[in-house]
Amino acid sequence: MRTRAALVLLLAACSGPGYRTPEDSGPMRDRLEDDSIASRVRVVLGEDPDTAPYDSIGVRCVDGVVFLEGEVDRPEVRRRAAELARGCEGVVRVVVRISVPSASG
Repeated sequence: MRTRAALVLLLAACSGPGYRTPEDSGPMRDRLEDDSIASRVRVVLGEDPDTAPYDSIGVRCVDGVVFLEGEVDRPEVRRRAAELARGCEGVVRVVVRISVPSASG
């Protein structure tokens, strides 16, 4: 009886609204690719000695476009983060929204 109940639950889960047709798998694949690109950029930023101390740099990816956001204390770090992101596989473009507060501010 217990095995039958488990089988019924398994079949219900497999046939539920989570089923994807070939037509709607494209957006899912694109989303997974964007997530993968963003992860690669985060890893590269975390491994580089110039950018690793700045865990405040946020990374998002939409349609291969990487958005870098946050704040760093030197323009060189901002440039390095953009350079590293551009070098990652799958990156189409990099939009840098990292601010560098002025020293006088």
